Amino acid sequence: MKFKLVCFDMDGTLTEKDDSWLYIHQDLGVWEQAKIHRKLFSQKKINYQDWADLDVGLWRNISLEKLIGIIQKIKVRPYIEEVVRELKKRKLKLLILSSGLSFFAERLKTQFNFDYAIANAPIVGPDGRLTGEIKVKVGYDDKPWVLQKFIKGLDITLKECIAVADGENDIPLLKEVGFSIAFNPLNEAIAKAASVATRNGDLRNVLSIILSKLE
Repeated sequence: MKFKLVCFDMDGTLTEKDDSWLYIHQDLGVWEQAKIHRKLFSQKKINYQDWADLDVGLWRNISLEKLIGIIQKIKVRPYIEEVVRELKKRKLKLLILSSGLSFFAERLKTQFNFDYAIANAPIVGPDGRLTGEIKVKVGYDDKPWVLQKFIKGLDITLKECIAVADGENDIPLLKEVGFSIAFNPLNEAIAKAASVATRNGDLRNVLSIILSKLE
């Protein structure tokens, strides 16, 4: 199989924190309320759009500038530049696909020269502050469908894609693409869903695995 695109999860894969939403909630002092929303979703009492709306509602009237300042404190993993450079040498397209936040995904896309980024976009008013609304582009477990829709315009199939991810919500994606890597998987079910798992936290190992599939 000739692979054409590598799809990277963001939180926990490209970053050392596995939940940027949680990080922002804690920094703003609204985590106790956000925990209630998370529990409602886990109990299937609300859907993902409702959950996202409730969470972003906690950030209403916060400036985008402040949120970007918070998110910039999240450490990214070493060696992203090397991974991107080597994969681009092989003419692979690189996508960040995340149920995290668009302003963070776009920052990483620009900083490290990914080709594309898709993530959830909080609505910002003309005053530069969040309105409390969000455009959900990536739901909890619908990454394969989001990816399939996106790559259709690139004349790429799911089987020509490689996915790198770490979370339970990534399991459907890990199962659907042509080859998948569970990177520091949070549990064994995630590891088993992928073609291969690596737990050493080093993205250079991911690069080695991908390069071996291109030979």
